[in-house]
Amino acid sequence: MNSNKKDISPNEEPKKARKNFVNAYVKPLLDGSLLSSENSAKELPFMAFLLLLIILFISNTFWAQSTARKINKYKQEVKELRIKSISVKSKLMDNTRQNQIADKVKSLGLKESLKPPKKIYVAKELNK
Repeated sequence: MNSNKKDISPNEEPKKARKNFVNAYVKPLLDGSLLSSENSAKELPFMAFLLLLIILFISNTFWAQSTARKINKYKQEVKELRIKSISVKSKLMDNTRQNQIADKVKSLGLKESLKPPKKIYVAKELNK
């Protein structure tokens, strides 16, 4: 005989079919019978813990999105400030050229010297 076949005696009861997930958990949750049963009182701390975890997960998601928005805003602000810095630096370099300064001080009556500067040497006196 084939050893793979199991002998089923007529006295044994057939195994019960597994309950469907929807019938076992979703329907009782929606109609409220899950929370009104006596077993749910035992599981109330665990349900409260799950609710706390869900709230923490949602708040963490909102916090992360808020942080990402702030980071993007600060990146844009840094980019704008960098552009402004480069612009101001180039204007400063342009305004500190010798001919630009000479043109600005002409209105004050100052003229650019045509002679090169000379060093003045002072002899030190020795105190004895």
